Amino acid sequence: MVPWPLDRVRRLRTWLLVRAGLWRGEWRRGRVRIAAGVRLLPWAMALGASRRSWRYGLYTPAGLRDDEAAPLIVVLHGCKQRALSFAFASGWTRFADRAGVRLLCPEQRRLANVFRCWNWFHPRAQAGRGELDVIVAMVGDAAARVRVDATRVAAVGLSAGGALAALLAFHRTARFRAVVAVAAPPLLGAGMHDPQGVMRQGLALDPLLALGTRSEPCAPLAIVHGLADAVVAPRCAEELLAQALESLRRAGLEPSVTETTPDGGAVASTDYRAASGLVVRRVLIQGAGHAWTGGPGGHPYCEEGGVALTALCARFLRDAGLFESSPEPSP
Repeated sequence: MVPWPLDRVRRLRTWLLVRAGLWRGEWRRGRVRIAAGVRLLPWAMALGASRRSWRYGLYTPAGLRDDEAAPLIVVLHGCKQRALSFAFASGWTRFADRAGVRLLCPEQRRLANVFRCWNWFHPRAQAGRGELDVIVAMVGDAAARVRVDATRVAAVGLSAGGALAALLAFHRTARFRAVVAVAAPPLLGAGMHDPQGVMRQGLALDPLLALGTRSEPCAPLAIVHGLADAVVAPRCAEELLAQALESLRRAGLEPSVTETTPDGGAVASTDYRAASGLVVRRVLIQGAGHAWTGGPGGHPYCEEGGVALTALCARFLRDAGLFESSPEPSP
């Protein structure tokens, strides 16, 4: 546990960096507007044909030109977090500087959720719409500003952001080369569930019921979970894994375990492969709680100590082919 004064100093450092724009690369602000003719929240007023806007930050490392193709990683924050601060505190901006990749960091609206959680539990999101449309629109908007290789787009998220990332893996498979869900609950499907109850105890029914009749495979997915997580129970990782493997089986891919690797004792990784290559990786971290560890820290649910999660996620993205250059089109 980080001492209270040190934690406050780190949070102040992160806040100053974001406010002053002290980065090696360049942040650009963007905004997308989405039609909101339905209730985004069960208790919200119907919005008719109005449109609502969401902001995002687009980070480009120094030396990367706008007309130069590079991988794009969508970084989805969790509850009580802010997009740019989370990108720094988790270590993703540092990784982007080293690897030469762009980051797209969506910002949840406070009017959409008072705690700035992504509304992964909403029926429209579970059905593949809702705030998934927001993220896809942001990717399209970013592609209009810089050169985005559509075959090298990934999504990474923590907690509520991880849940939204997982939904992208299942519902927007063609748009994402790979997805990482950290401390994320499983898919809920079309049934009635208590999201808080699912987070604490897992699903009450068979997790495969959440897939309904769908037969499409999920995108290559890494499921990362701390075994000491008191906010989202480790059982949720097993349920999300079962859903991912079942989606692949229904698509005829027949995944099989190919490798189980304890990384230094605290981290146990299990890979599942099919004819197409790596399709699922489950990573369980002994002693880890509900936080992004191993980065600069200084933001809620971000800790400096512990396993370097950004490097762990980047390893999966590499193994899933995100950093492989796409062949240039023939003249």
